[in-house]
Amino acid sequence: MIHLLIFLPLAFGLLALLRPGQARLLGLVGSGATLLLGLAGFAAFLNGADGSYQVPLLAEAGVYYAVAWDGAGVVLMLAVVVTTLIALLAARDVPPAMVGLTLLMEAGLIGILAARDLVLFYVFFEATLIPSLLMLGLYGGAGRVRALVKFAMFTLVGSLLMLAGILAVRYLGGSPSFLYGDLTAHPLAGSAGMWAFAAFLLAFMVKTPLFPLHVWLPDFHAENHPSGLADAMGTLYKVGIFGLFRWALPLFPEAFLSFQPWLLALAALTALGAAWTAYAQTDWKRLLAYGALSHMGVGALGLFSGTAEGALGAIFLLAASAVYTGSLFLFAGGLHRRFGTLDLKPTSGLAKSAPGLAALGLILVLAMVGLPGLSGFPGEFMNLLGAWQASPVWTFVGFLAVIAAAAYALGAYQQIFHNAPDKPAADMDDTEWQWGVLATLVIVFMGVYPKLFTTALQPAAEALAALIGGGR
Repeated sequence: MIHLLIFLPLAFGLLALLRPGQARLLGLVGSGATLLLGLAGFAAFLNGADGSYQVPLLAEAGVYYAVAWDGAGVVLMLAVVVTTLIALLAARDVPPAMVGLTLLMEAGLIGILAARDLVLFYVFFEATLIPSLLMLGLYGGAGRVRALVKFAMFTLVGSLLMLAGILAVRYLGGSPSFLYGDLTAHPLAGSAGMWAFAAFLLAFMVKTPLFPLHVWLPDFHAENHPSGLADAMGTLYKVGIFGLFRWALPLFPEAFLSFQPWLLALAALTALGAAWTAYAQTDWKRLLAYGALSHMGVGALGLFSGTAEGALGAIFLLAASAVYTGSLFLFAGGLHRRFGTLDLKPTSGLAKSAPGLAALGLILVLAMVGLPGLSGFPGEFMNLLGAWQASPVWTFVGFLAVIAAAAYALGAYQQIFHNAPDKPAADMDDTEWQWGVLATLVIVFMGVYPKLFTTALQPAAEALAALIGGGR
């Protein structure tokens, strides 16, 4: 099942690149089939099947094709397959090659989540970067070269540091292979472990992102294709929290505890600072970029608490954010298609002429704000609950960021839909209804019945908390 989930979108992506005239159809069929496989895989996991499989790739070097699901991987996999289908449903006015690149990216993301060999994880981690760079470089805006260089520079430096850490953790730790079980059974301690953890930490800070390694993010989103397709997939590629959860914290528990007070402060200040900056934005994509950064700061705060509640909340928020933030970027793409701009002011007062569009925008914004009953609330609540056990002070700072989300998100919504003068606009068409209804159903389901996902996440979150001291 896992192999099909990885290689099915890969095959459809290559077909879409080779047959551009049928790219949209291939994209919808490929992403739809992958979603069905993902749902089947999630159901199997709940029934006790983790899909584990391993075979040597480079036996002499201890490198394996090893894949399996745990709670974090399988929940995030669902977010990936759902958001990819939503994005391709919305993407009707994009270059055909972007459809193929989206499917290739989906395959790489699923590989990242399933990999149980550290070298295999690194290969998927790097391979997934290529479609993202190509979409920005080939189809971005006028400032795409600067954004591309900045994104590539931060990503490559982080990746090289992680590669050095990967080699250190095995060869200095004495593990017989790069398999997760072997590496955790041979932990790298002392000063070498501290340096290796720092290498992993910096790499995953880029992909979370966290201050000050976030500076590539606003330009990346602002200069990407205006449809929002590349932005939605870029949101899925913010896998730093997962990388910390799956690899960095379990491999270096002692080093993490030494860094923990500073990491809690960094996460909380990232959340609040990004929320403050989002409030000042007049461009819809830049506002969403800083809003997403603030939410990832809240997620990191929960994870760095070292508690089961915080770890569970971090992964849940990452999955929920993938859906509602990705959908908000697609929503912004619809506004750009109508008005040719992403600036908030020229699009004021749309609610009167486009009530359906206003309703969809309100649902997405309220999910971002964390309204109870929608998908943003459970993760934020569990993050703050876990963080409180580790540091009430930094939890209060993170809570201020959650409050600030209402100011920047609802302020932007009011500017677009309710401020005078009333600007005429076409309401939602059939395509927008399709992806909008699907996104809404997912957001409401995750908010109303989070237990389905927290049940899957709980064992992995508790195991991590036990390994690193439960926040103490």
